[in-house]
Amino acid sequence: MSATQSRYAIGGSFELDSISLGPPEQLSVLVGERKGSWTVSGRAAFELLLRHLQSKGARHVHLPSYLCESVLLPIRALGMDMSFYPVDKHLNGYPDPPSDAVVVVIHYFGWENRCIDALRANAGQGYYLVEDLSHGLMSAWSSSADVSELVFFSARKLGPVSLGGWCSIEVELDRPSVEIEGLAWRSLAARLARAQYLSKLDAQVDPAIEAFYLEAFAAVEEHLDSHPLISALPQVVLDILSGFDWHDISARRRSNWLQLHDLLSRHVELPIEELPADVVPLGYLVRLQDRDRIRKALAAQRFFCPVHWPLASEVSKKGFPDAGLLARSCLTLPIDQRYGPKDMMRMSSALRGELQRHAC
Repeated sequence: MSATQSRYAIGGSFELDSISLGPPEQLSVLVGERKGSWTVSGRAAFELLLRHLQSKGARHVHLPSYLCESVLLPIRALGMDMSFYPVDKHLNGYPDPPSDAVVVVIHYFGWENRCIDALRANAGQGYYLVEDLSHGLMSAWSSSADVSELVFFSARKLGPVSLGGWCSIEVELDRPSVEIEGLAWRSLAARLARAQYLSKLDAQVDPAIEAFYLEAFAAVEEHLDSHPLISALPQVVLDILSGFDWHDISARRRSNWLQLHDLLSRHVELPIEELPADVVPLGYLVRLQDRDRIRKALAAQRFFCPVHWPLASEVSKKGFPDAGLLARSCLTLPIDQRYGPKDMMRMSSALRGELQRHAC
């Protein structure tokens, strides 16, 4: 990294430039009319659903072969069996539910998975259907009456909160521990610091400041990984979530996706090629032959693009070749509410430059 490099950046953990607290009823934008429980993380919310279904006799979980490995943590913790089903290179799933299994469907990047209609129609007839809405929560289709009664999501993909998951069953949860409350406040302070730091776009990179907020974000992840607690969500996180303008967030994400599509669709392979009117995308997903090299080169220019996801250790590359292809080639370009047209132009220009260098 150059000592004179500016702080300008796209991607990375969300910063928070101000705090706007909203009334609890505004959370209905996220959960609709559903009844349920807020907890510390999406995986904790998923575990609550699995515990509920275990009490009804479920012992097996049938999952997509392309998924975040953290989804497997509560299944392992509960000692349930698991199996995987194919996901093709366009992110369509092909489940074959075992009897009395829990079938999990991920709505990748905000698009409604094409396998879902038949599963919804037959849910309860030999299997339980659970929908992961973490990517699709802001998409209009997610509030449809057709969506399964059993859903969960992680709120941390949507905005600047360190904790937050929800599931559609009502459970009396323990109050958050002092440690969890402390992590929430530490992360909040770090996000405010990152916002102040990044606001000085032309100032030089300061590794000490960046290390401060990155360590705070990492502390939350390490705690959740090593202490998979199920407890209520700290009130400050709920207040922050209810203070966001979710309609404006949705509009910005759609606008950024459409601009990137116009700039990049002729230059990259795309697992998803159209943006329906009822979809709010998580990111702009591209497939790159030399993904890891290009990602590293973009990061050196301060474009921080996540990978969703490496192949989970339980998933066979030979048994699920399309999932393996997605895992080694997909890169997610950030399009969230922090950015606008100039940012999309800069990022697309940087990616096209790397593609041209690779072609040479």
